[in-house]
Amino acid sequence: MYVRRLKIRDLRVFRTAEVDLLYPGREQNESFEDVSRWPPRLDNVNVFLGNNGSGKSTLLSAVALSLMSPIAPSSGYRPRSLIRRSARGQVKSAEVSTEVVLHQQDGGRDGNASTFAAQILRRGDIEFLQPSTDVVDEQFFEDDNSAFFFVGYGATRRTEVLSANDLASRRKARAVRYERVASLFEEHFALTPISAWLPRWRDENPGRYKQVANLLKRLMPPSISFTEELEGGEYLFGYRTLRLPYSALSDGYRLYIGWIGDLLYHLCMGAPSGFKLVESRGVVMVDEVDLHIHPAWQRTLIPTLSRTLKNIQFIFTTHSPLLVSTLERSNIYNVMLGSGPTPEVRRPEEETFGLSADQLLRSEVFGLDSSRDPEFADKLRDLSQAAERGERGAALAFLRGASAGGGEDPPEAGDAPEWLKSFGERSKAL
Repeated sequence: MYVRRLKIRDLRVFRTAEVDLLYPGREQNESFEDVSRWPPRLDNVNVFLGNNGSGKSTLLSAVALSLMSPIAPSSGYRPRSLIRRSARGQVKSAEVSTEVVLHQQDGGRDGNASTFAAQILRRGDIEFLQPSTDVVDEQFFEDDNSAFFFVGYGATRRTEVLSANDLASRRKARAVRYERVASLFEEHFALTPISAWLPRWRDENPGRYKQVANLLKRLMPPSISFTEELEGGEYLFGYRTLRLPYSALSDGYRLYIGWIGDLLYHLCMGAPSGFKLVESRGVVMVDEVDLHIHPAWQRTLIPTLSRTLKNIQFIFTTHSPLLVSTLERSNIYNVMLGSGPTPEVRRPEEETFGLSADQLLRSEVFGLDSSRDPEFADKLRDLSQAAERGERGAALAFLRGASAGGGEDPPEAGDAPEWLKSFGERSKAL
């Protein structure tokens, strides 16, 4: 299953929104006709960008709400503060819907389409989620199958400590399909640790164990490895010359391995015997995918995920220009807060792939007028004005400041008089 189109009405900050999403095998249509390259290098990746409060996380929540709508009333999920608040008066309802493409994995034929939709209604202080979904195959209501696969991970995601993990109790509290996206809605929801389920598979299902171990090794970040060794019930990971238990790793490694391990757990729980996990189709949503991740790792993160799990449709949010530089503009959706009453979601007009972080920060994608410290930028402007007035030493001071950090003229240099910009070019040549 892949999401082809998302529609929203009156959900949190959005009055209306409609977004067409990329997925493996999607044919180019009117929504993608203006992109320069088709299909894009990473045809299974969608990334939402935008300022804090623009609605990026809401878009992930909307996908999850619509996809789980058939079981929502009995899932363990309680809607809260979903309906948009308006200065003109109370809004009584909201709507979310997704058009999806189905496959044999979902119990149908490849290319079949369906719609998942729900209304959120308000009565007093209480909100209700009311499904309005097409007829869904019976497999949707079964816990352990690979049909209609989707998972989601919120920005506050964490992995439960092994001693506190009880898989049976978790299923009593929440339906499995909601459990897979619960961290998008519940701040303290904990993910399933690898050590809670993988070790027993070495003997009980060696073939599946080998698949998971190989995927973990391929998905590991630079400088760290999955050793398959256990100590005190925890897996050890190789870091430089050390063998460290999961709990001793840095926050960035633990957060990443935590959601990757949880994803593989849910893929395994539903996959039939003999099924290759790399062939799994479905939707994976991750809010703030760059959380606690070093810039060097950010440059390879999304391509590694995309190419290792090439049949998965990924939907991410991020604030990282380094992540964006690994993607083409067909992968990017800007969530823009303008003068209107609701954010706009649109693809950037400029190409993004291969640009430097500084170029992206000063482009329409991030919209900064400068990537420099604001106080330093103000000083450069003052020096430019002083040089224009002919003050002694101001021109040289401006040029030294403008060339700091790599020798590239910042956008502030555009405010300088023509003679100063010309002088700057001559000084570089010398």
